[in-house]
Amino acid sequence: MSHFAQVKTKMRDKSVLQAALKRMGHDVVEEVQGVQVRGYFGECSAAEFKILTSTHYDIGFVQDEEGCYTLVGDWELLPKVSGIEETAFLASVKREYARQTILKTAAEKGYSVEEKENEEGVLEMVVAQW
Repeated sequence: MSHFAQVKTKMRDKSVLQAALKRMGHDVVEEVQGVQVRGYFGECSAAEFKILTSTHYDIGFVQDEEGCYTLVGDWELLPKVSGIEETAFLASVKREYARQTILKTAAEKGYSVEEKENEEGVLEMVVAQW
């Protein structure tokens, strides 16, 4: 039995979210009529767009009434078949979403951005205008 679960986020900008997912190495699939997120034994759930995993399970994204994107997936089985764990995945998406938001905002305002990541994985961004 499929166990589709939704994970609420505060991510609102679709283009930034998709750029973050692509930067993370995911293929983003989007169709005019929406997409079907695949789960256990081919069961599906509707989404606006999705990313493919290396398995027959997908992770979908649906915009809620507040304008935030919710992640949809069969989170009970995804970690077992793909190695993608909900909490870790969401944390890395949020991190890259924040990075992409800063880059987009800085570019719109004419700022340059320097990035450094230390050994612990902490990303430092310096935004400047000359």
